[in-house]
Amino acid sequence: MRSEKQTAAARINGRKSRGPVTPMGKDRIRSNALKHGLTARLTLWQNEDAEHFQNLLLALLEQFAPANDVEFLCVEEMAMAKWRQRRMMSLESAAGNKHLTDFTEKGGQGTLAAFTAAQQAGQLLTTLRQHEGSYSRAYLRAYRHLRSLREERSEAER
Repeated sequence: MRSEKQTAAARINGRKSRGPVTPMGKDRIRSNALKHGLTARLTLWQNEDAEHFQNLLLALLEQFAPANDVEFLCVEEMAMAKWRQRRMMSLESAAGNKHLTDFTEKGGQGTLAAFTAAQQAGQLLTTLRQHEGSYSRAYLRAYRHLRSLREERSEAER
């Protein structure tokens, strides 16, 4: 338990802080609240190829030929969901490979370190699969919405 004197000193010291000042300090705290980034609104990560995403979007635009802006948004949502789903599959593969490497390096024969690594890998793989499923459902929702918009438009044109 802290004394009143310690609490008062902590409050005084806390008031002096103005946060990071240098660019390096600001960069260091920028992602303090970030847990994994899997649900970020950004479509492309720094190491991903924007051209590949554009090719996916163009292929879907060619396939579904949106007639208006709302249909275009549905196709764009489908492209983003499919891109994120592929990312999860890639991360799942990388995590599985890392787990196998760690397991063999740590003995692979029931050691505590190997068991702990297996648990952590299992948790990560579960999280990746959950997000992969979420993106798959997002793709289907956007596709169904696109279909319903087209059905409404064709009924209105009759």
